[in-house]
Amino acid sequence: MILKNLDGNDRLMAFRYHDLILLKNYSGQNVSVRGRPLVRGGFCRIYPGQRILVGNQVLSYQELAQYFNAKKNVSLPQILIRVNKDSDEVELERSRTRDSSLRITFGLKVRVKALRDVDAELNGIKLKAGTQVEATLEDKIIFHNDSEMDLIDLRRRARALGGRFQLKASKSEYLVSNDPSRLEAGDILLSPGTSGDVLLKIFCDYDQRVGLLEVIEADRPIIVGDTPVRTTAPLKDGDTIRIDIGQFLRCNFSERIIEEERNIIRTLEVSEVTHRFSKDEIGLEGNSFSVTRGELVCVMGASGSGKSTLLKVLAGQLQPTSGEVILNGQSLYPNLDVLKRYISYMPQQDAFDEHLTIGENLQFAAAIRSPHLSRRDRTRRLDAKLIELGLGERRDAVVGSADKKTLSGGERKRLNIGLDMIGMSDVYLFDEPTSGLSSKDSEHVIEIIRGMAHNKIIIVTIHQPSSKLFQMFHKAILLDKGGRLVFFGTPSDMLRYFAEAEHQHQFGAELGACPSCGTTRPEFIFDVLETPLRDISGDIIYEENSRGQLVAARRYSPEFWRDKYEAFRLIQDVKQVSLRKEPVALLPAAPAQKKRLPFRWHDEWTQFRTLLRRSFLSKLRNRANLVITIGVSPVLALLIATILRYSDSGKYDFASAYHIPTFLFLSLIVAMFLGLTNSADDIIRDRPVLQRERNLNVRLSYYVISKTLTLGIFALIQCILFVLIGNYALQIRGMFWIDLGIMLMTAMGGVSLGLLISSLVADPKTAANIVPLVLIPQIIMGGALIKYEDMNRNLALVYALTHWFSEHPNIEQEKKMGSKLEVPFVCQFIAMRWSYEEMIVAQAKLNPLTRRQDLTQREIDRIVAKHRQDPGESKRLEELKETLALLSGLEANSVGDLDHYLGLIDQILDGKRPFDRALFKNAAGPITAEQIYVNQKVSDLISNAEMEQSDYRRGDRPNVFFGAQKRHFGIKISVFVFNTVVLIGSTLGLLALLHWILRRQLEVRKG
Repeated sequence: MILKNLDGNDRLMAFRYHDLILLKNYSGQNVSVRGRPLVRGGFCRIYPGQRILVGNQVLSYQELAQYFNAKKNVSLPQILIRVNKDSDEVELERSRTRDSSLRITFGLKVRVKALRDVDAELNGIKLKAGTQVEATLEDKIIFHNDSEMDLIDLRRRARALGGRFQLKASKSEYLVSNDPSRLEAGDILLSPGTSGDVLLKIFCDYDQRVGLLEVIEADRPIIVGDTPVRTTAPLKDGDTIRIDIGQFLRCNFSERIIEEERNIIRTLEVSEVTHRFSKDEIGLEGNSFSVTRGELVCVMGASGSGKSTLLKVLAGQLQPTSGEVILNGQSLYPNLDVLKRYISYMPQQDAFDEHLTIGENLQFAAAIRSPHLSRRDRTRRLDAKLIELGLGERRDAVVGSADKKTLSGGERKRLNIGLDMIGMSDVYLFDEPTSGLSSKDSEHVIEIIRGMAHNKIIIVTIHQPSSKLFQMFHKAILLDKGGRLVFFGTPSDMLRYFAEAEHQHQFGAELGACPSCGTTRPEFIFDVLETPLRDISGDIIYEENSRGQLVAARRYSPEFWRDKYEAFRLIQDVKQVSLRKEPVALLPAAPAQKKRLPFRWHDEWTQFRTLLRRSFLSKLRNRANLVITIGVSPVLALLIATILRYSDSGKYDFASAYHIPTFLFLSLIVAMFLGLTNSADDIIRDRPVLQRERNLNVRLSYYVISKTLTLGIFALIQCILFVLIGNYALQIRGMFWIDLGIMLMTAMGGVSLGLLISSLVADPKTAANIVPLVLIPQIIMGGALIKYEDMNRNLALVYALTHWFSEHPNIEQEKKMGSKLEVPFVCQFIAMRWSYEEMIVAQAKLNPLTRRQDLTQREIDRIVAKHRQDPGESKRLEELKETLALLSGLEANSVGDLDHYLGLIDQILDGKRPFDRALFKNAAGPITAEQIYVNQKVSDLISNAEMEQSDYRRGDRPNVFFGAQKRHFGIKISVFVFNTVVLIGSTLGLLALLHWILRRQLEVRKG
């Protein structure tokens, strides 16, 4: 192939083996690869996405690959042009018709053949019927009215239309693959974008107009019609072979043609888009432009000119006040559920997990964006993307925060853009990907983005690019204050436009182009655009803006530049060839609301597992979180237990320990505190990632569940450590699993509250300040610090309403209000009230001694309640009575002996052995079961509640605090069942509210 910059014997030599491309320099020209000079005789490897600079000409990896394919004759993009002589309108065609005027084939050279007389010329040659001209991509077809058509633009359009393969009469077998090394001349090479390995063979019978498909190798289902094919399948004329999502081969044996069709975004149109934040604040005003597949477009403008607003509108995140965003002829917002998956939006801030490695971030991104791919295919894609991003050697480096500087600014930006590049979108929107980077890092980032542009639509916002950066873009958009479009065109056209405007209005600034060096200064555009207004003496005139700040008054307003551009565009439209829009493949229609989308278990499980692994690894790698998990809980348990280890007898004794209820309450406070602090900033850190993944159909329910499970695991570890140490220090025996369960439920309530707080605030400091506001009411109204009988009774809703409506409240009315141990109405909304009550009642009723006593008594009551007892039941009754008497006075020499005797009693209660007094003949000693397992302070709390409930003066039994049973709607419910249901239900309710809030936050905002 011929490069214009190479003269005489200068040449470059390229070699390809599979995906490996090597380049050797045999020229004396300045050749630069990856920003490094390639000296004469030197060679280097070219990675996907990289560019080669030969003087001022740019070659990309993709272009080299296409030239190799063209030389092998397996991929020759071709397009036909029909010229309407009456209207001077041009229409692009995939196949030849009788009205076709030009056929353009793109290979090592561009071959233009005139099929009919066309009033146009190429390189000075008139395009008469039969004329064939060889050209380069930089050449243009000039029509009779001086309108132009770029060959490089036509090649982009030819690629977007998909491949069209003519079947030869002399050949009946064709290989189909995405790997050109496995094909011979004339075989079918799939267009870029197909992932994994695909190798098919098609047998053609032209006489019968049928064929046969053989699947040689494929890592995804190959579907003919609606039938998956694993080995072979017959083909009829007109059948479609689905290769991948949105990629098909249509077999037209009658015409000896196989066409590749793709459901892809080929055009993005913005039509009169206006967005108002308020009546006085305009984000965008009346913007219209069009971008086609294969174009890399930059959006420039001063701060506050609407660059980010425009990208959010294009991404489907901000619905414009008026106007439309159109993809392939379909309006974006009415069809958002279908179209949003084709769009990837990369925010300016880093949207990855700082606690994971580079490889892990990309691995999880690939799994979420392409759950249908096999793990091997995702790994292969990950390896290629790491090399393309220049991060292969840093694969196992933990990203770290921006402050720790584990990665350089350029590496962080490359990782940030790589997370979406590893996906399969058609439209990529990058918001300030070069902000804060050096010029060299900025060039590297834009080079990576440019490498995608051959097969995508890419729009990049950039504040003020360097001249080298500016020339990398195919088109440029310039926005002025108020989001007004003041130019859209090629970078060179923009510079020329403002240079002419400079001289036309005599701004006095220097030209934007330097003829001697061939470079440009894009900042010159802003000098012209924002030329200040000066007074007679030449001083700048200042005016007050909407914020009350003094700024330089502009000589020409944004409205002036917008109107000037509209006039310029009208003239340019007349000069340009009128290109009729080719029909585009409509994207799949949105399913009916009543029709459910197919549920793919593999994809759903992959997504959930990925979210869970990402969440867990992030927490595990967070050192501060590990310190809190491992260290804080034991320290608090030891501190609280040491301070509260006190009994009236002087020597510590569990039975007379004074502060056991306080310890149980504080253990629940600690559980809620740890749950709150562990989760209060989680969603704040994840918010950029959630915003980024909103178009990927990531299920918020999976995200909430994965977060809850991850935090629940760490909460469980903390509770285990606290219960082990605290119960051991205070000699609370036999209550480990019960105390752990109640603590864990309380901690999960704290986790759900913390996640809810994290979803409502913007920064971790605010979340940390809210935690005490949530925790203090739990302490005050939990029922331990202030007893409910000593609390302001007006907190009870019924009591307060009675006093409000009664003119003369009397003592009798107060008596009817129920027990003073009833929980005030407002305290019913305090989670600590439910968990503390359950913990105290459990300590009193479920300790090893009382639990067996109650079980024995219930069995006795059951037998006694029978009118007639057989001899066996009578004997059983006597044994139970003796067992109950033994339990009430059980003694031993050690705690181990007590546990042994309790084990024997369990066997008696289960009926596994008869009662034998001889088994307990040594059951005597200084230690009693009541001293070891029953605390007097806890028993007193339960006794007061039982007496209040059994007061004969009350017509009904009130629901008092620490009551072992609750009555609701005439149904008697155990406190353990009722309180557990309340605690779990409140946690699930908070998580459901969290899901609703996140869904609302990620919904499309309307103007």
